[in-house]
Amino acid sequence: MNKEIISKKELNNCTTALGYAISNYCNKQGGGIVFICVMKGGFMFFSDLIKKIKYPIEVDFVKCSSYDGQEQKTIEMHYDINTNIKNKTVFLVDDILDSGNTMNELKDHYMKIGAKQVETVSAVYKENVDFPDHFFIYKQPEGVNPWYIGYGMDGPKGYSRNLDTIHTL
Repeated sequence: MNKEIISKKELNNCTTALGYAISNYCNKQGGGIVFICVMKGGFMFFSDLIKKIKYPIEVDFVKCSSYDGQEQKTIEMHYDINTNIKNKTVFLVDDILDSGNTMNELKDHYMKIGAKQVETVSAVYKENVDFPDHFFIYKQPEGVNPWYIGYGMDGPKGYSRNLDTIHTL
């Protein structure tokens, strides 16, 4: 049985607040800003978030996988961006920052191809020392490690991405 931890209203409020914070950051940075959605999980959060950004941005998508059900595996890149990111600030947006392996690989990859800097954003954040300045809307409490579903995150059999709230299994 799953438990709702973030309602639709809370998601909207948190995404609005995060969009405001990131917009301020973008305005201070200036220059080219590219938001990259990490598919598949990041699509719902990404869609909601970029509508809240009050700064001209470019948008692109990357598809990679690092899990098979609930088992972590080697990261595979299935589709990469087409946008020129040279000397631009990149925001990587995913459903969850867990081990940080996917974000680390993508961050390194985009820095190598010329990004000015890479910022990371996720709906759910499991605290990670590699990402102390990570943007997020929900921080997992210490001492627990549930599996999250909904709002783009899938369950062990690949279902539940379509829920408009976040739940734990």
